[in-house]
Amino acid sequence: MITEVDDALCRLLGRKMPEGTVVRLDPPKPTWQTERPSNTIDLFLFGLQDDTPEAAKNDSVRRCELSYLVTARAEKIHEEHQLLDRALRTAMFAGTLPADCMPESLAATGQPVYLRIADFGPGALWTSLGMPARAAFVMTVSVPMLPDPAPRKAPRRVWETP
Repeated sequence: MITEVDDALCRLLGRKMPEGTVVRLDPPKPTWQTERPSNTIDLFLFGLQDDTPEAAKNDSVRRCELSYLVTARAEKIHEEHQLLDRALRTAMFAGTLPADCMPESLAATGQPVYLRIADFGPGALWTSLGMPARAAFVMTVSVPMLPDPAPRKAPRRVWETP
């Protein structure tokens, strides 16, 4: 489910960005300070948690919340802010993952994938990563999940002791 959401978000944001902008799944890194920037939107998945309402915990469909740090890189700060603005507007006004970005595995649940701008900022994340703060926002994605089908039984392995 995680890789399907990653791909869907890259597709959604990528089509709203100026030509030549790359949308990628990279974590913030200290070399950002010295790299030659290109027009890039980075999505860094840093959190996963159960997002199922208590009343629905016994349902077959559960929800998981994925938290992404969304940052922009460009030659000039003004350009970074323009990219970040487009990403923010795209996520905020979409509200849900559009049907043409929805992976089949998620569409099969019959439930929407919710996009939301988090009500907390990334300040603590920058601190924990040991990096200087940059303009960024946190986007949360609430994803429906079905249980895995019954797993195939692997052959039983007997471990020998020397």
